[in-house]
Amino acid sequence: MKSILKKKQFWGGLIAVGILIFLFYDLNITRTYELVKNLKLIYLGPIFFSSALIIVFKALRWRTIVSRVRKTMFWPALTLYATAQAIGTLLPALTGQAGRVIFFSRKAEFTKTYAFSTIFLEIVFDGAGLIGLMLISSSAFAFPPEYRKYSYIIGAATILLFIFFYLSLHFQKRMEKIGKKTILPLSRRVYFVMRKFFRSFNDGISVMKSTDKIFVVSFHTIMSWLVHVVAVYFLLLMFDFKLGISREWAAVVIIIINYLALMLPITPGNIGTFQLAVVAGLNLFGVEKTEAVLFSVVLYLVDMLPIFALSAFYLFKEKFSLFEISE
Repeated sequence: MKSILKKKQFWGGLIAVGILIFLFYDLNITRTYELVKNLKLIYLGPIFFSSALIIVFKALRWRTIVSRVRKTMFWPALTLYATAQAIGTLLPALTGQAGRVIFFSRKAEFTKTYAFSTIFLEIVFDGAGLIGLMLISSSAFAFPPEYRKYSYIIGAATILLFIFFYLSLHFQKRMEKIGKKTILPLSRRVYFVMRKFFRSFNDGISVMKSTDKIFVVSFHTIMSWLVHVVAVYFLLLMFDFKLGISREWAAVVIIIINYLALMLPITPGNIGTFQLAVVAGLNLFGVEKTEAVLFSVVLYLVDMLPIFALSAFYLFKEKFSLFEISE
């Protein structure tokens, strides 16, 4: 029992159950039936196609990031990346990112530091894309103060990290010389461990040295955000919500709020927290709880199905178990 209580999965699952009870306990069953009956299912095709493109563009971005170290074919890169995304989603809190690092180090044969730096770079580019979306959408929608506060923090952190990447890449040799003079006399082992870490880390962000590569990574980042907006837009059409704002901007706002709320995953698979974030976003447009909860469930399935379908294919083909990474 004590070992179970120490597991993040247990506490994350407990939080998920609590959130789901809060969301579902007072739903209007009659209204839910009416909503389901009146859904415009003609939009399901564009929704799932757009959702599948999200993981495609993210996988292409990752393949570009690692291309300076290893060339990877599209399909293996896509299934490998999707499986890593599934691991990152299933494990709660920061264990998901740690799981992705371990998975890439084992199955792609990267060092853990290199895998970490590529994931770190992805997060920074996503942060830049988020800030861009918020700046564009602010002309059509006034975000509540708490969301603007988080955007300022993310914006400042993103700029600082890009500066850090630049300095780390362009002053690597100088830093190694300083370390050799100051750290090597004190501890030979510490010096070589630190040197190995920074060299491997810089290999992971070395794409920043190439203007062409930066452009490609930025393009894939923009496209991943754009097709996500398109998926949510078609989903809004399927539900036929009356929002008091164009569905295009509503889709952007919902995605932004969802991203902000899920920056630090708490529950396994983001179950509960995902739905709560979507409901909070739709509440800004006056959508009732029953409609918002049903929308959040469908959006979750739309987002997750392509990832888990591709990861299932990879796991079956490679005869690999996610429990190995979890442990």
